[in-house]
Amino acid sequence: MLAQVRRLSRRFHAIMHPQFLAEGQRGMSLIEIIIVVALLGTLMAYMVSNLIGQSENAKKDQVKLAFGVIQGDLQMYRIHNNKYPPDLKALLTNPGDVKTWRGPYIEDNKLKDPWGNDFGYESDGRSFKLHCAGGDGQMGTEDDINYPETDAKAP
Repeated sequence: MLAQVRRLSRRFHAIMHPQFLAEGQRGMSLIEIIIVVALLGTLMAYMVSNLIGQSENAKKDQVKLAFGVIQGDLQMYRIHNNKYPPDLKALLTNPGDVKTWRGPYIEDNKLKDPWGNDFGYESDGRSFKLHCAGGDGQMGTEDDINYPETDAKAP
């Protein structure tokens, strides 16, 4: 038994010794390592940029879905009170002068966009408009989302 252990030990040391490598087989050169790292970095940058774009598109779609939910709640408020509310908070609590209010019509967390900002709302009592400032949080920029959709190029 001891002889077998010694034989295995010698074989292990022979394998681990640098002379075990065949002639001409060394490791990778520094240039080869740099090229591999550069290729992996380029691939990762491409993948991350695509994922970030998809995330923004998903948030925009989430806003459009939220507009649909809010629109339904605004319609329910209008059915009960014969007009649209003065602001979105009236969907949560009775504005005080509405006797036929049957809310809350919506949950508080549904009045914020995916970026954590409050949705914008305008109403004259007969119609309404919803606004989302988008990722930059500022209205009047290119990433704004509106309901009903408006064509910015129209005169």
